[in-house]
Amino acid sequence: MHKTKILIVEDEAIVALEIQYRLTSLNYEVVGTASTGEKALALAEETKPDLVLMDLKLKGKLNGLETARELKNKFSIPSIFITAFSDDATLKEIQENDFIILQKPFTPEELQKIIESALKLERDF
Repeated sequence: MHKTKILIVEDEAIVALEIQYRLTSLNYEVVGTASTGEKALALAEETKPDLVLMDLKLKGKLNGLETARELKNKFSIPSIFITAFSDDATLKEIQENDFIILQKPFTPEELQKIIESALKLERDF
């Protein structure tokens, strides 16, 4: 059976490692981590993930929203935003672009449920 391939885009290394640990314990394949939008785009082209877990604020020129739009437009890869907080305007923009939000802190069950929901939505389109 095909393991779901996930790319982590997070500029804090410790947070990225925690997410990677959670994903591998849920039997997902982490194909890489990136701290910038530019690196995320390059890794996505190289590794062809099924899904991206994205932080809103990133190092580099591209923020999370810009990177997620590029991933969707260039490679048809969906993104889930993982965030502890954000303002109403940002949340609205995320939702208007058909991205999913997972609020921190989250349980492994919540993470798995939202990943499976995002993948199902993508397959249904």
